[in-house]
Amino acid sequence: SSSSSSSSVSSTQEKQKPDWAGDDFLSKVVDAAISNKVLYELVMKPMARRTLINTAEKNGVAWRDIAAALEADPSLEARFAAVENKAVKYPEYYLRPFHAYAEGNMCWLAAFEAEPATYSMALRVYPKDRITADDAQGRLRDSYTSALRAHVIAHGDGANEPKVIVDVGCGVGISSRYISDAFPAAELIGLDLSPYMLAVAAHRDEEQPGAERRTWVHGKGEDTGMADGSVDVVSMAFIIHECPEHATRALMMEAARILKPGGTFVMTDNNPKSAVIQNLPPALFTLMKSTEPHSNEYYTIDVEGMLRECGFEHVHTEDTDPRHRTVLGSRGAEQYAAL
Repeated sequence: SSSSSSSSVSSTQEKQKPDWAGDDFLSKVVDAAISNKVLYELVMKPMARRTLINTAEKNGVAWRDIAAALEADPSLEARFAAVENKAVKYPEYYLRPFHAYAEGNMCWLAAFEAEPATYSMALRVYPKDRITADDAQGRLRDSYTSALRAHVIAHGDGANEPKVIVDVGCGVGISSRYISDAFPAAELIGLDLSPYMLAVAAHRDEEQPGAERRTWVHGKGEDTGMADGSVDVVSMAFIIHECPEHATRALMMEAARILKPGGTFVMTDNNPKSAVIQNLPPALFTLMKSTEPHSNEYYTIDVEGMLRECGFEHVHTEDTDPRHRTVLGSRGAEQYAAL
């Protein structure tokens, strides 16, 4: 069942996605503009960055100061060396430019700016609410962990708390820490393809409550190397919109493999049915799409259907905030044999 907020969150329930994504005419016009390299490099990329930085700094998030402090910290190179797995083979889609960084997540600047960018994103979810950046982040993450908790209670092993949680695409570890705090009996593995992000995650986690229960691992969500049926929860927070459809399916298949029977898959990301997302002003949706190369695929794939195809049951979607949906499912016992 959908959350009580779903009716107010998604007033255009019958409309499946925004017109600016997929095969619609408007989408093709936007894509043509983005494909103009001069326009993209000189106008769109700097404007996309400026929009996020301005949202952060006018709400008390010292974006440039935070990034500068990390850049000046001599311990990060050692953390990078400790976490990097040189055997990791990066998928082609991951090495493309995105988020206005030429190297995507494979650079220090992306890692240094990830935390303030995430706070900026959370603030933009609640534009009319006079709340702090910390409150916005907390509200965003708590809605996600609450949906996860409700699913675990309804469909999980009621007698046992999750013991092992994998946060795929953990970035600098913000989602990981919120999930870890919500499930204090669990060991949490933060998995990411970027050793830069993981170095910052480990740095930020030092001396934080519960840090001893969290491990940061450089690896691929599509090929974790973890044992079959060894994990209670697989989480993907704001990851799937960054992936082509084939990678999304591979991530779900790997989640099905490593989850125990009855284990929970949970993802949160932009909600294609959200009235806010569908009615973004042209300047904003063009800027957003210009830094997200897989938007057309993300907004048109059937996430629930794909999860069922990968062997999940009890699949449902919650509209967890005005912009985002959380999709959950449980790994079925019978279907798994067919994978």
